[in-house]
Amino acid sequence: MLALAGRTGKELLRDPVTLVFGVGLPLFLLILMSVIQNNVSVEIFAIGQLAPGMAAFSLSFVSMFAAILLAKDKSTSFLLRVFASPALPREYILGYALPMLPIGAAQCAVCFLTAFCFGLAPSWNILLAMLVLLPTAALYIAFGLLFGVLLTDKQAAPVNSILVNVAALLGGTWFDLTLIGGTFEKICNLLPFVHATESARAALAGNYAAILPHLAWVFGWAALLFVAAVLLFKKKMREN
Repeated sequence: MLALAGRTGKELLRDPVTLVFGVGLPLFLLILMSVIQNNVSVEIFAIGQLAPGMAAFSLSFVSMFAAILLAKDKSTSFLLRVFASPALPREYILGYALPMLPIGAAQCAVCFLTAFCFGLAPSWNILLAMLVLLPTAALYIAFGLLFGVLLTDKQAAPVNSILVNVAALLGGTWFDLTLIGGTFEKICNLLPFVHATESARAALAGNYAAILPHLAWVFGWAALLFVAAVLLFKKKMREN
């Protein structure tokens, strides 16, 4: 597992363009919306709400890294060689997942550091928010690995692009879902995206009691997706 994790980390570093895009786009949106906020009299994008929301959204790009890498490995003989080892399916999945966590942490750190420039006050709660966002990183890694198992390398990127857009729209990244309400809000609350956003916002605001109810949804979805990825990976091993 550790050998696969080390190799996965090296492969990620060999594709700096994807990494820069994954960090750069959320950062660009954060800066753009903060500039808009500074030039209007009405509070639309409060930095205390926008920064944790954008940090949570940035993690959706980790799913793309995971999916593309696993799908590419599937299309080559690499996985066939890996399958010859005595490792269990869950160990293979963890070998792909573990190197993604530092990338997710770096994305969150960049978002919060940039938010300082637009009025976010330094606080210990920022560290708590980053800690709370780790399960969200695991959630998106699980999405990516599941897509990587199911899809080809040509299909992985477009499907993950859809996931990124869904995460932005249904996660309440830059607008309050209660403004729409109704069935739309109910559907959003059944999915993990808004809970990922709200858990980070609660942590940053020091609303500690509100963190765990949202994290429970994130943990539940992440566990379900990881189990599905492991089972499908196991099936793939048997087929080969």
